[in-house]
Amino acid sequence: MSEVLNSLFNMNEVLNHLLIEDKDFSEAKFRAKVDNVYIQLYTAVMKQDLQKVRHFLSDEVFEKYDKKVKELQAANQIQVYDELNVSNTEILGIEELEDRFEIRVKLLTKYLDYRIAKDTKKFINGNKDVRTEKYVNLKFSKIKNAKSLGAARKCTGCGANIDLNKNGVCEYCGSVYVLRDYDWVLDEIQD
Repeated sequence: MSEVLNSLFNMNEVLNHLLIEDKDFSEAKFRAKVDNVYIQLYTAVMKQDLQKVRHFLSDEVFEKYDKKVKELQAANQIQVYDELNVSNTEILGIEELEDRFEIRVKLLTKYLDYRIAKDTKKFINGNKDVRTEKYVNLKFSKIKNAKSLGAARKCTGCGANIDLNKNGVCEYCGSVYVLRDYDWVLDEIQD
């Protein structure tokens, strides 16, 4: 019991440091962001186009899912995550490191999980009748002294407005947006 209390005390202490560092942080907004990033990532895998979510992902996570997309393309298949949703988002822990904060999260997800042929759209395998219910663990990180997210809404290349939820590339000049300098990035996913 005392270990649990110490753990909660430490998490609250780290959360207080996070709130000092990031005055815009709110648990509700963070949970919504986590759900959004997760759903956008799986949607990008279905569409076989990770460029719209690249800015939300660490290099390691991007490479993991890029490899999956390339394997699907080589097999002429589409991975379908139909009726995808997150029914619960739980923060497991917050850690303060020398240069960043990390938040570990557990999601309860539900979706139909199956593959179809890309050219004919014929069912290959999986289950398109019963939704899979699964826990997924994620780790997000944000650097200390991050720039204001308000500044991130402007392209560093040409100054145009950028919709961060739409993609991480300026539609006018093609500059790639680096979210890690401003906000939380998905560093790890265990699905």
